[in-house]
Amino acid sequence: MDFLSAEYLSALLAIIVIDLVLAGDNAIVIGLAARRLPKDQQKKVIIWGTIGAIAIRALATLVVVW
Repeated sequence: MDFLSAEYLSALLAIIVIDLVLAGDNAIVIGLAARRLPKDQQKKVIIWGTIGAIAIRALATLVVVW
């Protein structure tokens, strides 16, 4: 595969844009889930939500690639 071809670069750009949109969406959903919790629990929810989002995205990527 030619890594400098227009087809490859456009697919890579599409993947990057989709990943950025999903990351923003995850941040909004995690923030909405944590907003009404007590301050001490908010940090835990944000950290575990972020870890969960990263794990799910990594797992989905592995499934697609495999």
